[in-house]
Amino acid sequence: IFPVLPTFGQLPNGSFPQNATNVTYVTHITHVVVNHQPPMASPPWLNNTNVTLPMPFDSVSDLPPLATTPPPSSSPMEPGGGIPLYKHPHYDAEGKPIWFPRIVGGTPATIGEFPSKVSLQLISNGAHFCGGSLLTMQHVLTAAHCVTDRRGVPMSVSMIQAMADDLNILPKMGSPSRQVRQARTISIHDKYSPATLANDLALVRVTSEFVKTATLYPTKRASAVPAPGQLCSLAGWGVTASDSTKVSPTLQRVNLEVVSFEHCNAAYDGTLSKGMLCAAAPGRDACQGDSGGALICQNRIAGVVSFGAGCAHPNFPGVYMDVVHHEKWISKALNGAHGLQVQFGVWIVMMAVAIKAVVRG
Repeated sequence: IFPVLPTFGQLPNGSFPQNATNVTYVTHITHVVVNHQPPMASPPWLNNTNVTLPMPFDSVSDLPPLATTPPPSSSPMEPGGGIPLYKHPHYDAEGKPIWFPRIVGGTPATIGEFPSKVSLQLISNGAHFCGGSLLTMQHVLTAAHCVTDRRGVPMSVSMIQAMADDLNILPKMGSPSRQVRQARTISIHDKYSPATLANDLALVRVTSEFVKTATLYPTKRASAVPAPGQLCSLAGWGVTASDSTKVSPTLQRVNLEVVSFEHCNAAYDGTLSKGMLCAAAPGRDACQGDSGGALICQNRIAGVVSFGAGCAHPNFPGVYMDVVHHEKWISKALNGAHGLQVQFGVWIVMMAVAIKAVVRG
């Protein structure tokens, strides 16, 4: 891969490079330049100075001229939720989401080509924020940074839904086959590190099983780590070029080759850790919003999209969590013995207990 500019979905916890200076959102109404101070220390390979999100949500042609608007003063956290607002969709003057994830250098996927593919979305507006893969008809494997804040604290499950069995991501353009389920629990790898993205895995269990169809069913997990040079594939939603200002609302796919850990680790100045897998192809890559998606090798999931230094950069392969290396944790998570878990409704019970205790006191 060879992932040009770093984007939120590929930086650890959506953080900015240490010397980040601006973020550009390109929308069908405005072109906003935002000055940022780095919210946290970032790994040394993230040294680019610009982050570009050329992602209008639903306007795919005839974009009007761009205009400049005053930048916000900061990138705040959501009140009470601990969730960075940059993980939420941005909106135009009419309240429509205006950015979109992307696969760089991709081509349209076909129906049933990625039968386990899932879109993780915000319930409030159906906005896609990360990918995932069905391991069972009720469990979605994704990246931990997709469903946690910068401290590694899980999002509330009441915010998340999973959409499957549809090539189109737009909320109002779903096919009759589309299925949507609310998240019930989120299990985070107990050794996940927000700072380094080591063990960047999470398992989302939905409230009820998806209905199995000819085009929707769980993926099998790889039993052996793919060898360097092995051809694999990846799918995601969004624009098809890193400099594009128009989106493809349909699922895109790319072919990638596995890169040796030694070569990849050298490219990232020795900062990678065990359990990471790399893949690359000239001009092709996962990008912002594709995090959590599956690297499919020989029809089995071998990796989970984690991060990269930009998108399709000629010197940096994309980095994935190695499914084979993490098989023990995945199996335990599927069986209910896992790391940190957040369950739907638990916070309500805890609040009720706390209030009752205060009243009695």
